[in-house]
Amino acid sequence: MRKWVCMTVMVGLIVGGCSPDTSVSTDSKQQPVTEQQQEPGNSGGDQKQEKQTATVHQIILDEQFLKLLAKNEISGFNIHIGMKREEVSALYGKVTKQDYWDGGRYEVFEKLESALIYFDGQDRVYGIDLAGLHLNETNLDSIRKNLGAPVSEEKSMVDQDYVMFFEAGDNSVFISAKDEQSPADKIRIINKKMIEESPQKE
Repeated sequence: MRKWVCMTVMVGLIVGGCSPDTSVSTDSKQQPVTEQQQEPGNSGGDQKQEKQTATVHQIILDEQFLKLLAKNEISGFNIHIGMKREEVSALYGKVTKQDYWDGGRYEVFEKLESALIYFDGQDRVYGIDLAGLHLNETNLDSIRKNLGAPVSEEKSMVDQDYVMFFEAGDNSVFISAKDEQSPADKIRIINKKMIEESPQKE
């Protein structure tokens, strides 16, 4: 059973990209978001007052990103691989949704926009799906320059998204875009070892 779940997760990751819940359309002129939360798909102009309680933390895709991730740290983001569920709740409030995607159960938190968090059998974060607004860099050429050559890059057979795959220790990283010329609009980080060793609770 554990092997089947792991294979399902990995196959789904490679061919399926991220969940539809994180497929938020991002503008090619995307600006880093620090203090003000914006609704997906709008410029934020008249919506400034809507969600004032959350801050959008952005992953820093620089030369140190993969090195830190090999230690389960995510540069610029305040959730790390292995963080306990109660720690995530302390930062982002209660769970507002639970569902399944790619063979795993994810949770959505009330103060964390466009993000799916996956917990293993010990209630530790083993996976994260984030929309492009959580990335400080979305230009694919710049990402390649900063992170180095991907292990692979190809079109997804499911949704035709263009996916770059990187590895960092026990973590797999999938950065997706609509095509090779478009900005990155999704990132998924999965710790293979954690989910193999401690499958999710039924």
